[in-house]
Formats: sequence, structure tokens, C-alpha cells
Amino acid sequence: MIVFFFGPSGFRNFDLTGETDINLHDTYYVIPAIHFFILITTLIFFSVYLIRMLRRNFKNLTANLIFMISGLLSIWILTGIISIVNSYIGVTETTEYNLPVTNNMFDNVSTILYLTQIIIVILIAYSGFRTGLNYSKIE
Repeated sequence: MIVFFFGPSGFRNFDLTGETDINLHDTYYVIPAIHFFILITTLIFFSVYLIRMLRRNFKNLTANLIFMISGLLSIWILTGIISIVNSYIGVTETTEYNLPVTNNMFDNVSTILYLTQIIIVILIAYSGFRTGLNYSKIE
């Protein structure tokens, strides 16, 4: 799995001490590789267990719990990404003729990330509700 995400250098840096550089206009972000590994792993767990949970019709308690935990981790990761995007909005804000001008692209990205968080919260709440219904009938 390490080779798939990080290539052959994943074997040399098995502890994921490498870094990834992202250059956005005048801002240069250096992000440790472990953060990307955590992001990708969380997204994979979220996607796989969403499919498993829906396919089993919320009957598998383990799949439901793993989905809810990975959903909470996804919300936490998206919060960090939103804070980075919002900080970049503040940096790119300029004034023309004493009127504030912002970059609409980053406003749109921020809005999409907020909507994604809301959708994940709704999915987690619905999953918890259906899991509770399925397991309250058994008792």
C-alpha cells in the first residue's frame, strides 16, 4: 500500500518522514508525508465502509462503527483543510478603489468543503439511527 501512494521511495522511508511541497502563487506549503497517508487512509476507510454499510443495509455493527469513526476523522481532516483554504482567502484579499476584492475560487472551495462536512454529519447521524433501530429490535 505504501508503494501505491508514495512509489518506490516508500520502502526507503517506511516511517513516512518525507515531505510534500505545494506551491500556491506566493505561498509555499511543506506537508509531512504522514499527513497525506492519514488523509488517504481515512478516505479509503470512509468510502469502503460506506459501501459495506449500505450493501448490508446497516446490519453489520462493526462496519457501521468503523464508518462512523472514519466519518468523524474525515470531518476533523476537512476542518484543517478548510482552515488552510480560509487563511489563503485572507491572504489573497486585495483592495481596488477602496473596495474589498476576494478570490471567488477559494470561496467556492471553502463552501464545497463545508457542504461535504454537512453531508458527512448527516450520513453519520443516519447511520447511528439505523444502527440503533436494527440493534434495538434484537433485544
